[in-house]
Amino acid sequence: MSDLTLIMLARVIHVMTGVTWAGATFVLAMVVVPLFTQHGSDGAGRWLALVARRAGMLTGISALLTVLSGIYLFATLHQHDDSAGGLMLKAGAAAALLALAVGLFIGRPAGLSLERLQAANMAGTAPGPDVAREFGALRLRAAVSSQVVAGLLGIAVVAMAVFRYASAVI
Repeated sequence: MSDLTLIMLARVIHVMTGVTWAGATFVLAMVVVPLFTQHGSDGAGRWLALVARRAGMLTGISALLTVLSGIYLFATLHQHDDSAGGLMLKAGAAAALLALAVGLFIGRPAGLSLERLQAANMAGTAPGPDVAREFGALRLRAAVSSQVVAGLLGIAVVAMAVFRYASAVI
């Protein structure tokens, strides 16, 4: 397989999984998490948790493929690029890596804990005041982390979209 073929394959993977990661994250941050926060205790939590779980798995896989293909592309095409465009690309990559870290180390554990508490609640276990406080704290952590990840991915998407033109503008 030629270098050009590998670059094209990596670029296809990077763009397709990046679109999936960012799109699913935006839907989670702007639709699913706010609905769960508002209506989770009204019985909608079970269904919203199922949506979040499936979307969470999709975003995790997409995020890893995006980052891995991005590392390959960066090392192959932009390793020593110190132009304005290269710096913008590096800033976008840093934002994407930070988004991955926030999602993996803050959002995912909060979502899994929410799912566990939701399952216990659906099993008929009467939630006490401590559980209600924990629900609230976890919902807030999930909501804030999803918004932070969405914001960081927004920065990454914009940086990736315009890096080629930065040298002409700056």
